[in-house]
Amino acid sequence: MNIEDRLRVLARSARNESPPSVDVADRVVRVLLVREPTQISLPERTWMWMAGLSVAVAATVLVVAIPFYEAWNDPFIEVVETISWVIQ
Repeated sequence: MNIEDRLRVLARSARNESPPSVDVADRVVRVLLVREPTQISLPERTWMWMAGLSVAVAATVLVVAIPFYEAWNDPFIEVVETISWVIQ
């Protein structure tokens, strides 16, 4: 029996089964309502501040680096600027 036949047999048997009659919605809602928000511990707060600061530094570096990358990416930009200055 190859894999496709096995999958067909499994699919056929899965269609014939009925799902279990279990309702956990009430218990889940009760747990969610009773649960109080947890306080953030000092190490977690430290990691959050470090992550925020690193994102701010990365965004600043990105904003500063984009013009340099664009200038480096076009090697003839100085030649074009010099020619346009001479033509004017």
